[in-house]
Amino acid sequence: MVLQSIREKLTGILAFTILGILIIPFALVGVTQYFTASDSNIVARINDTEITTNDYNQSFSSYRRRMQSILGDAYDPVEYDQLTKRREHLDNMIDQELIAQAAKAMGLDVDDETLAKEIRKIPAFQVEGEFNADVYQSRLSAQGMSPKQFQRDMRTQFVISQLPMSISSSSIATPAETDRFIALLEQTRTFGAVMVPATIGDETPDFSEQQIIEWYESHSNDYQSEEAVTIEYVELDAAFLPPGQPPEEDYLREQFEAQKGRFISPEQRHVAHILIEVATDADEAVKETARQTAEDLARRANDGEDFATLAKENSQDMGSAAGGGDLGWVEPGVMVKAFENAMYELSMAHPVSEPVQTAFGWHVIKLLEVREASGMNFEEARALLVREYEDEQAGRAFLEQADRLVDLIYEDPTTLESAAIVMDLPVNEVGPFTRAGGEGIAETPEVVAAAFSDLVLLQGSVSDPVNLDDNRLVMIKLKEHFPVALKPLADVRPEIIATLADNLARENAKAEAGKLLAGVQSGESELAALATEDGLEYAHHKAIKRNSFVPDPTLVQEIFSLRSPAEGDTAQVVLPTADGFAVVELERVTDGELDKGALLARQQYERALSNGVASQEGFALMRELREAADININENRLK
Repeated sequence: MVLQSIREKLTGILAFTILGILIIPFALVGVTQYFTASDSNIVARINDTEITTNDYNQSFSSYRRRMQSILGDAYDPVEYDQLTKRREHLDNMIDQELIAQAAKAMGLDVDDETLAKEIRKIPAFQVEGEFNADVYQSRLSAQGMSPKQFQRDMRTQFVISQLPMSISSSSIATPAETDRFIALLEQTRTFGAVMVPATIGDETPDFSEQQIIEWYESHSNDYQSEEAVTIEYVELDAAFLPPGQPPEEDYLREQFEAQKGRFISPEQRHVAHILIEVATDADEAVKETARQTAEDLARRANDGEDFATLAKENSQDMGSAAGGGDLGWVEPGVMVKAFENAMYELSMAHPVSEPVQTAFGWHVIKLLEVREASGMNFEEARALLVREYEDEQAGRAFLEQADRLVDLIYEDPTTLESAAIVMDLPVNEVGPFTRAGGEGIAETPEVVAAAFSDLVLLQGSVSDPVNLDDNRLVMIKLKEHFPVALKPLADVRPEIIATLADNLARENAKAEAGKLLAGVQSGESELAALATEDGLEYAHHKAIKRNSFVPDPTLVQEIFSLRSPAEGDTAQVVLPTADGFAVVELERVTDGELDKGALLARQQYERALSNGVASQEGFALMRELREAADININENRLK
């Protein structure tokens, strides 16, 4: 009534004045939204292509799951949620889009037949090594993807891969480059060495309190405790919910009939045919001539002439004629009714049909092989149907309980207690654990991420539901936070003393090695003699390769970083080893070469070198594509 009264009084100049006042802000908001809304959900724009927030989040989530499966326990959910990782992934998405655009501009594509063959090869869509259409559909449905969308994505990936493959296949290594590559990688070095180990001795040196404190204070970053939390949680698991009512027998039989295709494979027939085409509007004389031609071909086939040859020479079905008329395995519902009826009347004793008329013309059909129907009857499928029913009922009950739990928590998100009492669920505890995870539910990266999220860690609120598995979730709350802190000196004193002792041992070893080097360089004596005097062992190493572990892998890498000594001269230096230092006399550097008959080894080097060239060319291509493209990134969307 009030609104009606206002409407009746809003007439004349007053009405227009009020409407004018209201229209101005609405118009401004609408115009602003019109110009800005389109960009509000865009992470990046590459030329005319947009990467939306949803596209990016889905891709980044898939990437994190993939890395988790690869790294296992080494996976750090915090590391893979850093802004640097997010930007790195976006750059990869941009690169893929640039390659796709470049490939499209070059006319690169993949034909339908090749795409179908590749999809059939995917193990996830196979049963006992053969492609299964039902599995294909169900796997895609489980991922929320249609076959058309999957095929489009597969086609895109093929196109994207064609360009780098073209670059790789066109990259070559010249003979001169290969010779130089072999000379470097197969290079050997001959040297003498005296190893001076950094040993502490039987007794640990005494260090003053001042030395320990100074090291502790100057290296405080080395003695920080990791940030950790202890959390409380309630867990909802469908496995512990009360069982529902068992299914009725009539329901199970209805499900069996409705899903017979899952349990029973119908009889299939391997057939070939010869088609004599006749247009539906052809006159009777043309139709009769086609029928007589088909009759003649049927008679010749029954008289023993090779059916495949007759099909190649006479069939007007361009799709099957070249293959001898072979139509492959056919099951009910695939062919038109007249063709199907005639096909199922045939037997291996009488495999060739009389002419059969369809809308396409006249067919002569030959039965090549029969594959009998197979599968389970109702009694055999019953246990599976019951289990699926129970799983479905458990899933529904779980969702109802999960909705109830979430509603109760959201009524008071500062505690788990009240919801736990109402739902008759225990409040459990786990921790402390760090951002690397812990035991129990803290092994799940999503739980760790939630525990260290702003919602839980800073706001002190109960988390959103975290799925542990199908029909299993937890909601968590912070119980105690242990921030990063400097460990007490008393706790790290043994570690500091061990470090100081190791440093002292290395300093002593370096000083002793320095004395030996000075003695050799002064001409006092040869390195071997000086080593013997000091109770050390001299060893001569001939033709050592760069991947050798003898005498010490660290020392070998250091030696291969030295310049070649002048002819007839040696290079004398002190170099670090894995557990000390060494005095080295580098005598000779010999470029590597392969035996004349080592063709396979040379080909491997050529391939490695050409792959390196391809990698450089690929980087150059991406640099050019990026420079030529119009790329806009909304950094705020990555946070």
